[in-house]
Amino acid sequence: MPVQFTEKWDQYGLMAELALKLEGVSPQFGKTVLQKLVYILQAVYRVPCGYDYILYNYGPYSEELADDLSFFASMDGVRVEWGQGPGYKIKKAVKTAHFRERGKGFLTQYASQIEDVIKEFGDMNAKELELRSTIIYVSKEEPLEKKDLLNRVKEIKPHFTDSEIDKAYQELKRWL
Repeated sequence: MPVQFTEKWDQYGLMAELALKLEGVSPQFGKTVLQKLVYILQAVYRVPCGYDYILYNYGPYSEELADDLSFFASMDGVRVEWGQGPGYKIKKAVKTAHFRERGKGFLTQYASQIEDVIKEFGDMNAKELELRSTIIYVSKEEPLEKKDLLNRVKEIKPHFTDSEIDKAYQELKRWL
């Protein structure tokens, strides 16, 4: 049986798009922020990005997305570099525009959802997105009453105060 290769133009195009559109918007566009924004695109905005997520240290995490980001960076689709502050920074690179063009069909089809996620979540840092994506993840796991959902999130994320969790829940309520 011959080997078949599957190109991930949609996923690469999305990473390129986010790298370009979050420049000057996101205070911390790095690996964790990418994970959370793609998760929110899938879970809330129903954009078929093609990633499976598990609940991990900093909220929903996709190993495949992490691998795709590394491979994408190795092709000069984006640059992933250690930032001045905490964590990595994802920035545009030599071939960012090329990959954006290759994923143009996907990006055009889901342009309004991508714009919405950038408008709603693009200016949040990794910690803010960690909490919000965890709330979304828990709400998708099983239907829970508000009190039970907030208690479950508090068990998973004890470093957030009850007030922070409730405030984030109120912001997300329309999508849960």
